Amino acid sequence: MASSNNDYENLLFYFAYKTFINTADEIIEAYGLSRQHHRFLFFIEKVPGITVKNLLKSLEISKQGSHATLKKLKDKGLIQEQQSSKDRRVKRLYPTEEGTKLVKELNKAQNDLFSEIQERVGTDWYAIMEEFASYRSGYKEIKHLKNQHESDHEINEE
Repeated sequence: MASSNNDYENLLFYFAYKTFINTADEIIEAYGLSRQHHRFLFFIEKVPGITVKNLLKSLEISKQGSHATLKKLKDKGLIQEQQSSKDRRVKRLYPTEEGTKLVKELNKAQNDLFSEIQERVGTDWYAIMEEFASYRSGYKEIKHLKNQHESDHEINEE
């Protein structure tokens, strides 16, 4: 495997991801919630009935780090918790109608942005990532690395 300088790719991904995730962050903040609440709610909505244990395992979060997040989602009426009929110690999580509505709103915002970018630049992955990254002011500072990356890539192909 040829080695290459992937600094540009790493930074490009960072800025693209920042744009993508900030789209939802702005919406969820209006509900008094954070990105962690979004991740929890997203998983619970996509896997209704997921156990707390499996949710934490999937998200790679400790039990200590989950208590306040789950409590706030319950208090806001976005999720509900039910004991398992087989084992009362096991808690299953389900989205409420309001929780599902919020996930759809968040997903729509991100999907709309992705579609708009694809309409502008097509389906080339680098073009998509660069368009997402262009929303971040810091991207201007690293654009020069693209030429270095392309030069390195051409040398490795020879």
